[in-house]
Order: sequence, then structure tokens, then C-alpha cells
Amino acid sequence: MPNSSRRPETPTAGLLQTFAASLCALLLGLAAILLATDGGHAFTTEALRRGQVARAPQPLPDFSLRDRTDQPVMLGQLLAGDGRVQIVDFVYTRCQTVCSALGSVYQRLQQQLLARGLQDKVGLLTISFDPVNDDAAALQAYAARLRMDPAAWQVVTLANVADRRRLLDAFGIMIVPAPLGEFEHNAALHIIDPAGRLVRIVDYAAIDQVLDIALATPR
Repeated sequence: MPNSSRRPETPTAGLLQTFAASLCALLLGLAAILLATDGGHAFTTEALRRGQVARAPQPLPDFSLRDRTDQPVMLGQLLAGDGRVQIVDFVYTRCQTVCSALGSVYQRLQQQLLARGLQDKVGLLTISFDPVNDDAAALQAYAARLRMDPAAWQVVTLANVADRRRLLDAFGIMIVPAPLGEFEHNAALHIIDPAGRLVRIVDYAAIDQVLDIALATPR
């Protein structure tokens, strides 16, 4: 018979070990969930990104653009060139769905800015991510259709289609090519402070909220 000084494990000791292992796994799982959801506040990638931007304004890379008169202009110049806070959205002018809704939102924002004399404090910038089709003529037609006032609202397009992915990634916009050369894409309103940093991302339907946030953004 083997001689051993080790005492046999009791049922109670086994249960305690199992409980300790389960508790450890639970705590590790909770830690992973809290880390992935920004402390339990964000349960989607978009919500997580919005929370991160609100806490830590993000500098934006610069891009070559063209305005509706086909003149070259840099994104950084538009965002940080005149001391205004900018509200930025992304469209393509042939879009009849979410871009039409964004256009209506911007018309109402433009109306409020002009009626309250706020166009020197807050500007509206629409960027087309479809430079292949949205040339100067298309941007002119889009501006006329939406009755843009250049004092409050500008529209531009990318100068180089190769920059599209990097530009959209910088703002968190996702696009998926659709039939007939169209795109499926998400939408939001992006608030840029006078230093050219992305400081907030707001639902495009929250018109009153986005204007209040823009006016409260430090200059």
C-alpha cells in the first residue's frame, strides 16, 4: 500500500475550487465586456465611436477637394480656415434616400442659422464621396436644388477617388456599392471645432441638439 502524507481532497474543497474558478472566469468576462462597451455605455460600434470622440476630440487628416466652381480647396482650410464651428455630412447627389433626408436637415439648419444671424459662428459643409459622378456641374445643380446659401452652406467633392476610403474612415462613414452605381451608407452629423478637430457625432435627425452643441463648442 503506498505511503503518502497528502490528505485526500474533501467534497467541500472541490466545490470551493470550482466556485473560485467560475468566479474568476465571470470577472474576466465582465472586464472584457466593460472594456468593449466603454464601461457599459456603448453596445454598438457606432455608439462606442461617438463616446470616444466626445471624450477626446480627434484631429482629422487633410484631403484635396474641389468646390462647386471646380476650384481646388483643402479640407483643413474649410474646417479651420475661418474660425467657425463646422457641421459636416456626407452624401452623393444622385441619392434619393438618406441623402435626401440629410438635405432636408441641412435646409432647416441653414434656415435657422440665417434667421438667427449665426452663419458667422457655425457653417454647414456637405462632402460628396462620389467624385466620379459629382463633378462641378452636379454640385451646382445640387446646390440650386437645395437652395444653398454660400454664406452658411458649402458643398465640395473629393479631388481624388483614391482618397475616399481614408476620408470616410476618418469620420466613421461606411458605404457599400449598390446596383446601378449607387451606394448604401450610414449617416450622421459631424461637429468640427475651429481647430479642425472632430468633437462630436450626432444623429442627423437631432437638429436642435446639433445646433446647440455647435454653438457651445469652444472657439
